[in-house]
Amino acid sequence: MTGTAREATGVSAWALGLLVLLPIPLLGPLAAGGAMVAAYGSLSRQGPLAKANAAAARRWGVVFLIVTTGLLVLQLVLGLIRLSQPSAAASGFFPQGLPITIYAVVCLVHLVVVIVATVRARRGERVRLPFLRSES
Repeated sequence: MTGTAREATGVSAWALGLLVLLPIPLLGPLAAGGAMVAAYGSLSRQGPLAKANAAAARRWGVVFLIVTTGLLVLQLVLGLIRLSQPSAAASGFFPQGLPITIYAVVCLVHLVVVIVATVRARRGERVRLPFLRSES
């Protein structure tokens, strides 16, 4: 029984983005972004389609990692500032909770992008992200 070998598509680089669903708070997004970036090395040697899709996943992973880490640091700084001023009246969740709210929205957008890109890569299509400049 001989079958034809399928061309490598780089789908695993995108599928690693699903690590965002890890049930450990704040670790999932860091693991997802890092894994998407790290996957490029091995996938770039598996053919032109795999390299293109892995490069797109790497770009998205870097952007996601930078944005989520920045939002978490900002939330931490705002929390520390609020704790250091006990005389300040509690003003509710917003505006101090804005970074963590944006963080949740970014993680949701990441999940949608990863699912769509994984499906496209699985079909053998080249994944292009309209909001990130591609390397050509």
